[in-house]
Amino acid sequence: MSERKGFSVEGPNFGFLYEPSKEDEVVMLFGLLMPHIGEFLEELGLGSRVFIDEWIESPTDCIMEVDGRKLRVEFELYSSNFIRRHDLKECDLIVCWMDNWKNPPGNVRILELKRVCERLAERGLRFIIKGEPKHPERGTPYTLEEFKEALRSRVGERDFKMLWSFVDEVSKLDGIGLQTGMGKKVPTLGIIIKKLEVCPLVLEATGRAYVVYYNVNTKPPKPLIPENLAKRIWRMLGEPKTKTGKMKEWHYLEASDTAELVEKLKEVVRVLLEA
Repeated sequence: MSERKGFSVEGPNFGFLYEPSKEDEVVMLFGLLMPHIGEFLEELGLGSRVFIDEWIESPTDCIMEVDGRKLRVEFELYSSNFIRRHDLKECDLIVCWMDNWKNPPGNVRILELKRVCERLAERGLRFIIKGEPKHPERGTPYTLEEFKEALRSRVGERDFKMLWSFVDEVSKLDGIGLQTGMGKKVPTLGIIIKKLEVCPLVLEATGRAYVVYYNVNTKPPKPLIPENLAKRIWRMLGEPKTKTGKMKEWHYLEASDTAELVEKLKEVVRVLLEA
């Protein structure tokens, strides 16, 4: 039987049985693919000699050296996960299993390992046996149409029309982007402020919405939006506080009905666009 770098014509002798379903598995897969990854980084204009410098976790996961240049690298299961948790100004490369970021900024570099695996498989190098996640629960973000139908099914028709009218209106504004979330429990739709490259406002398919001031995935939490804007929005929404009296890191928008909620959402968007 002919063999090639640990792989026989019948299939691999090592690798993944299933597609990655966690960020840690994306990191492991990248390590497995490193002997082949240089050509794909070169296509991104980064170079082909790849070395791991160190794992730092903040502001990004690790430092990688590519052709002698130090790069700050963040690993994600889906590229869109980056939006709500990190600052693009502090990252040079996103390595993900699947690139689902709709209309990312032109300066962002994303390495999609799913595409890497598919192209290597065409050469007889299969690193993943089964083209599916191990567990049956949803593993990909909702589409915009799926979010729309979920929203329609969870709120009354009148409320749905008001909320979707807001979504349609805001999607046409300069400087705004939309990104659906994973929504394992509740489908979500994030409103991206392109100038800030963050997603501080999220609408749930339940008809509720929340605003995020801090990136709570860093230790300690880092401001997600400029402090002056955060304080303006915080005061405008009634200054919701923690038990110690401090500004909350994030909170749901309180409203007596959907009409009031939509007006508050519009005001928050207006302030954010002033950034």
